[in-house]
Amino acid sequence: MNSETLYFGYGSNLDRADWVGWCTKKGYDAPDLVPVEAAWLPGYSLRFHYHSTGRGGGAADVVPDGAGTAVPGMLFSLSEEAWDLVDEKEGHPRYYERCPVRVLTASGAVVEAITYVVVAKKKQPHLVPPTAAYEAIVRQGLVEYNLPIEHLKFAIEKFEAKSTLDHVFVYGTLMEGEQRWPQLRPWSSGAQRGTVTGALYHLGAYPGMRLDKDGMVHGELHRCDDMANALAALDHIEGCDDEDPLAGLYLRLPVPVQVDGGVVWAWTYVINQLPPNAKRIEDGRWVA
Repeated sequence: MNSETLYFGYGSNLDRADWVGWCTKKGYDAPDLVPVEAAWLPGYSLRFHYHSTGRGGGAADVVPDGAGTAVPGMLFSLSEEAWDLVDEKEGHPRYYERCPVRVLTASGAVVEAITYVVVAKKKQPHLVPPTAAYEAIVRQGLVEYNLPIEHLKFAIEKFEAKSTLDHVFVYGTLMEGEQRWPQLRPWSSGAQRGTVTGALYHLGAYPGMRLDKDGMVHGELHRCDDMANALAALDHIEGCDDEDPLAGLYLRLPVPVQVDGGVVWAWTYVINQLPPNAKRIEDGRWVA
């Protein structure tokens, strides 16, 4: 494997101690899995339908799923040696196999990467619960990288649970009372004020957000019980191209939204390319 190719990890390899422990047990000096950036695998859900003899229970897999689903994880940079050892740890190609994927990074980039999925003949048609120890390993890795754990809990509790982000953060014409609020209203089951780390720009009749650690964007967090249909409508409005994300006017990304009581992960739309005349809205609040 080319060492420039990035690896997307979503399970036990998020936890460095587990990686080092496996290498040590096998008599290897553990090469680094160098963290690059947190990322999400859109259109996939987490699944436990494979029994790992080594783990004594279920081990994580990701499977293609509908709009609004996404699995969080990390992008890692691996040396050629590390790739060989990850292959061995994952049981490639007998148990897991390499799978090319496109992920969305925390900084708003679209990146081609490699992950591992369970081979078809090893999948069971029912839930294979993981052990408490394995769950703790995956949970610890997610927490270490400030990623949510709800999808993990859902996948353990119910077979074929969807890793859906069921909120959307809006900051412009889709807010309550604004021009395009009627297009969101049928899908919204409630809203609250929230903020996202970013920068807001005036683009004429509407605003556009870019992810920016030095700013804050104010908007609304809406829960949508039918997220797949909600996103079909919103993607059309925002000019979001799911097949070629960078070709659309906006890119849909998961972001952490700060609300009263904590953080909620949600979909939002960021502008792909800022026009030369875009003017930053310094207070992060858009007014029509």
